Amino acid sequence: MEGARPVDAWKIARERRAEWPRTSFLAELDLPVLQDFLITGELVRFRKGDVLLSEKEPSAHAFLLLDACVNVTAQLDTGGQALLAIRVGGDVVGEVAAMDGGGRSATVSACGQQPVVAVRVEGQELRSLLGRYPDAAISLAAAVGRKLRAANRRRVDITGCKAPARIARVVLELAEDYGCPVPRGTLIGVNLTQIELGSLVSVGETMTQRALRDLRESGLVVNFGRRLLVPDLAALRAATRPG
Repeated sequence: MEGARPVDAWKIARERRAEWPRTSFLAELDLPVLQDFLITGELVRFRKGDVLLSEKEPSAHAFLLLDACVNVTAQLDTGGQALLAIRVGGDVVGEVAAMDGGGRSATVSACGQQPVVAVRVEGQELRSLLGRYPDAAISLAAAVGRKLRAANRRRVDITGCKAPARIARVVLELAEDYGCPVPRGTLIGVNLTQIELGSLVSVGETMTQRALRDLRESGLVVNFGRRLLVPDLAALRAATRPG
């Protein structure tokens, strides 16, 4: 991690805000409230591979992601790690431990090609801000709820759906959460390897390759450089429905 630089977090937020997912925590804050959140914390940067938060560590701060791509992983009992989620600019990570003081439930690491730029806010300061701004507290609760809903949906998919359906659904989820409109459709703004994509829904690399090939042959996804493009969200959504 690089410490704070003489760069204004508010300036970075204004430059990047248009790129944040519209339902992300920071994007939902009114501008004066967002500014108060940012000036309360410390501006920090992380290089690819740096760890922002470590599973089970006893810390109580959160990170407000301004410009970022991070992965959220958890240790498996059999060794290795499971990829639980991807978070990008506009998201908040570490908020649960910052609120309840418990150990970290996962590890968060910088994974994008560009440095992660974030504001570190201590738990006590975060709780104080949420007390001053009830609407922000509601937005944070909604953000946590969306994360839990996504986790539950993936658990159901793993139990009740075959691998191709699970891959199609996670591609749809990424497009809806992190997609940006382009002339040819919706471009997923997260660059994942096939291993990482499959890991989100417990599908191996070979089966992930087959599922993506089938989606491409059906015209439901297109390779756009190293990212995936969804030409028609409605068509992909229809294809993921049972039957």
